[in-house]
Amino acid sequence: MSSPSNIESFRTARSLAAALTDDPFYRTVTVACGDDEAARLSMLDAYFALALAEGWQAGRVDLADDAGNGAAIWTTDTPAALRQAAYVQREAALRALLGERGFAHFTAIVANMEHALAPHGLQDAWYLSIAGIAPAAQGQGLGASVLAPGLAAVDAAGAACFLETYNERSLPFYARLGFVAAGRYAEAVTGCDYWLLVRAPRAA
Repeated sequence: MSSPSNIESFRTARSLAAALTDDPFYRTVTVACGDDEAARLSMLDAYFALALAEGWQAGRVDLADDAGNGAAIWTTDTPAALRQAAYVQREAALRALLGERGFAHFTAIVANMEHALAPHGLQDAWYLSIAGIAPAAQGQGLGASVLAPGLAAVDAAGAACFLETYNERSLPFYARLGFVAAGRYAEAVTGCDYWLLVRAPRAA
């Protein structure tokens, strides 16, 4: 799939922001917005636009539909140098976007998650970093369908994949797609627990 137009990217970023605004991670990194929910959505619009750009540059992005109702963003087996260059570019933009406290929260949460991940031997696994469907479009099967192409690519590569979620209600959904809970962790910055879900390699 080619990179989306600016309009598609905007719509998709807005859908991800609406879907994930109550997630503890995103609330914690947008601390600069305080109780201003409109400002938080605007900040998350920009956050997810950056994530989509990084995904198109050095990973994989699958859109839920032509209306921009959501997306799945993957870190894949793209060469490490390309992934690192894309991450560094996004990191600089995030520092400006989130502000000092928000960016400090972002880096601390990422470090905590990487520390918890280290013993699981997933260095070569694909990572489902972001997945979300606009609230108004949920319940129509888009969640499973947006993940299907990425999971097929994972299987074609003979790779494992993983994700982290703070949403306990999503565990049965991911279980139906072959993910197994590999750990539940208390994350200090958000003050919330999250789950590490892993999907073992399988034949394409």
